[in-house]
Formats: sequence, structure tokens, C-alpha cells
Amino acid sequence: MLKKMAVVAVALFAVACVTRGDIEEIKEGQKKILAKLEQGARPGAAQQAQRPQGPDPAKVYGIPVGDSAAKGSGDAWVTIVEVSDFQCPFCSRVVPTIKDVTAKYGNDVRVVFKHNPLPFHNRAKPAAKAAECAREQGKFWEMHDELFANQKALEDANLEQYAQKVGANMGAWKSCYQSPKMDERIDNDQKVAASFGARGTPAFFINGRFLSGAQPLQAFTAVIDEELEKAKKSGMNKKEYYAKAVETNGAKAM
Repeated sequence: MLKKMAVVAVALFAVACVTRGDIEEIKEGQKKILAKLEQGARPGAAQQAQRPQGPDPAKVYGIPVGDSAAKGSGDAWVTIVEVSDFQCPFCSRVVPTIKDVTAKYGNDVRVVFKHNPLPFHNRAKPAAKAAECAREQGKFWEMHDELFANQKALEDANLEQYAQKVGANMGAWKSCYQSPKMDERIDNDQKVAASFGARGTPAFFINGRFLSGAQPLQAFTAVIDEELEKAKKSGMNKKEYYAKAVETNGAKAM
């Protein structure tokens, strides 16, 4: 069992972008696990696996929607809060999966996007600003798709090209991009993500339940189906369900 947990501890690398601090924390956890493996060979040794810190998938977290970009019906039974980084390769891998989710569930699912530009992705925050400035003109999701499709070309000139391609008013977009007004919005997203323990990207909260990394469609549908059934049986008003059942009743931090 402990060997299995040691493998699980590093499986995160295969599906998500994590900070160097997280990597060191996981490595330290591995060392402790290996030490317990050695102790387990001696009579009476405790054999308790240690997991890296992070949100508990069994809990419901009241992560707020706030004023973040959203796609789908405002009264959807299930809200997926996505914490993402435009320069993270694992975040781009999950884009088709999320499109499959929205196609499968229609108005029953809403997707909310929160930014977490990781510090070692030097073009992630400029890309986030570019997307938010496009959102000012109702073009967030079009810009979102362009950025993820072109992760290796996120310099200022590239971002300007993508804004033009999606049909943004370039005078307004350039003025927005060159100003610091979107920094606070992005920083607030990061603070929210950090408070709920979502330090790596991509991270998802499906009606408050945590799912880490670029997981396959089946991993999403397994949680969504459970949450959809629970929501429909709740007797609550559909329009108010997320605000009352998740934001109000869920844990306020990790």
C-alpha cells in the first residue's frame, strides 16, 4: 500500500503544472513514505501513508463564482470552477474534454474560469490580461481558445494578433492591455485558488468537489452525474442551487 501511495504522490506531475514549492513538498512526502516502508520491515512499525497536502476530494468547498468569466446557463444544476493557466500544457490538454462536458450536459452545466498564472510561466499573466481585456468586449471564450491553441506564441505581438482575430475593438483592447486594471482581477482569482488549496493547474471544483489535473472525460462525468442527481433531488430552486448548496454550505477554505 505504501509503495502504491508513493506512486500516487507523483502522479500529479503527469496531469498538472505545479510550482517548484509543490514539487519539493511532494518529494519530501515521498522520502517520509520510503522511510516508513523501511520501518515496516521491522516488527511493530507503524504503516501510515502520507498524502501531499491539497483539497480533499470528499469535501464540498464553497468556492465563489464572483465576477469570473462563465459559460453556460446561470441556473445550471452543476457549476465547474476551473483554475487554469494559459501557458500550462496540461491546461490546454483538458480544453477538448471541457467542450465534451458542455456538449454532453447542455444547460445543466456551467463552466467558470479563474486565472492562476504560475510564476515559472512568464507569459501566463500577460495572456490572462489579454483574455480579460477581450472579455470586456464579450470575447473571452474566443480568446481563451486562441491562447490555448497557440501556447508557444504568447508574446505581446501574438496576443494583439489573437485579439484582432476574435474581432475585438483594437483601440479599446490595447488601452486595456497596456493598463494595470486587469491585474487586480487576476490577482484576486489567484488568492481565491490559493485559499482553497488549488496551487497547481488545471484544478477543478465540480459543485465544490475537487478534481485535480487534466483528467479524462470519465473522471468528470463520474462526479458530474453524482452532483446532478443530488441537485435535482434537493428540492431547491435551480437558479439558487449553487449559491445556497455550495457557496453557502461548503467549506470556506481548504
